[in-house]
Amino acid sequence: MSNGTVSVRYAKALLKFATEEGCQEQVYSEMKRLLQVMKQVAELRQRLSDPTVSDSDKCSVLETAISEDHDSISLPVRNFLKLAVQAGRAEMIIFMASGFIDLYRKQNHILSANLVSAIPLDEASCKRLEEIVESVTTGTVEWTKTQDSQLMGGFTLQVDGFRLDASVRSRLERIRKELIEKNNRVI
Repeated sequence: MSNGTVSVRYAKALLKFATEEGCQEQVYSEMKRLLQVMKQVAELRQRLSDPTVSDSDKCSVLETAISEDHDSISLPVRNFLKLAVQAGRAEMIIFMASGFIDLYRKQNHILSANLVSAIPLDEASCKRLEEIVESVTTGTVEWTKTQDSQLMGGFTLQVDGFRLDASVRSRLERIRKELIEKNNRVI
């Protein structure tokens, strides 16, 4: 069985259990937090794949990644982590968390929008972009706003698989490619 199939099965089971317990929103926020930490902290991923680390230590580390207060973690997440770790699938939890987030968003009609700008955008510009995106979509839009000075100016907007690149960097890259193509035709 492939890792993708296993991850989706665990994610579906977690969503079902969270729905039965009536705490889907809390589980969703916990999985987002866990995924964010696991992406940022390579040592956490290494510790999960280390066979010398006990299962209880792996669960404890994962619970700490979600919340410093282990008592505030929902029952479905606590049981999910224990089950995945005991089954020897701790290193796959990052994929399971991502799968859960995708399933939850699909079930609740939530789109993910990622806005990256070269400099901080003023509130009016952000509000205008949000209005445009929300006017052409159904459901809710979750926004992530970051900065990347390598864009040199402008922004990129990615909404649920669609990408709008209005950055200076991409425009300069297009001009460079066009000039190279014209030069190659002349020679």
